[in-house]
Amino acid sequence: MLYVMNCCFYVMNLHFWCGPAGAPAIFLRPGKIWLKAVSGNNDLRDCVSYQKKTNLQHYNKYFLKQKYLSYRQSVISYGVSGTGAQPVICLHGFNESAQSFSVLKNNSNHYTILAIDAPFHGNTRWEEGPRFTPGQLHEIIQLLLSAESFNITKPLILVGFSMGGRMCLSYYQQYPQTVQQLMLLAPDGLEMSFWYWCAAHTILGNRLFALTMKKPGWLIKFAGILYKAGIINAGVKKFAVHYLHQSQVREMLYTTWTAFRFFTPDIAQVKKIIAQTQTPVQLYFGQYDNVIPAKRGLQFVKNIEPFAHVHVLEAGHRLLQDKTVQTIL
Repeated sequence: MLYVMNCCFYVMNLHFWCGPAGAPAIFLRPGKIWLKAVSGNNDLRDCVSYQKKTNLQHYNKYFLKQKYLSYRQSVISYGVSGTGAQPVICLHGFNESAQSFSVLKNNSNHYTILAIDAPFHGNTRWEEGPRFTPGQLHEIIQLLLSAESFNITKPLILVGFSMGGRMCLSYYQQYPQTVQQLMLLAPDGLEMSFWYWCAAHTILGNRLFALTMKKPGWLIKFAGILYKAGIINAGVKKFAVHYLHQSQVREMLYTTWTAFRFFTPDIAQVKKIIAQTQTPVQLYFGQYDNVIPAKRGLQFVKNIEPFAHVHVLEAGHRLLQDKTVQTIL
């Protein structure tokens, strides 16, 4: 029963993966699995239009220059823009890539934007197993700074969107001395989902998760029951019925949930460090974001108001499409 609740939580909200609120859809292409979510008022054709629009980033003038870095047995892909003296490390959301940050403005060229393709995303080839930790991220960042001729002791500006925001929070908790400023865009991790904790952090929950990804029939049927009861919309039902049959998709869900389980920030500790080090923190939320609502940010900044500020924008979850966010640097 516990795992049934967990899977339904994922299908209904996509909370942990932080896609936009509403109906998800999956797009497959050779060597890639793309999971996008759009407003529940749209249909799958809107998803296709969004994917085409996203692909155009590869040809616009803001496209990040793609580079590669060897890390242990893996190859890390990352994008670079600008030649400024201040390095900005960008961490993207679930099933996105470093190119998500190609829209960030750097007109004064004061910054060098370094956006990393996370394991199992973009063009990164991850060969370290289903495990990714803040310590490994730190090693990758250090190698990246060295490769780009930066002093590895120079404090960073960390920018994280959605899942990348949770990665930023966990990284900052362990390596606060390396961070000059935090910019969090609809960050996950401000609250821990009980259902995700069970699936990723308990032996029984994780085994049930793996079993369901191998045999998802019951979940597909249960999605139909929830749809008839009016609990989920037609788009979510389509996701369960049409795409959980894809073994590649199910494998990706399980692998990513499991691998990123080490990025679980202790929010009380993070706030304590912010107050002690007086680290500036800017948090951005969409007024219409039902995945990660602004109220979580307002709760987070309590008692650290001198250092942390919340900005609520006329937007949904995909804040990198907002012109205000594009000029945050």
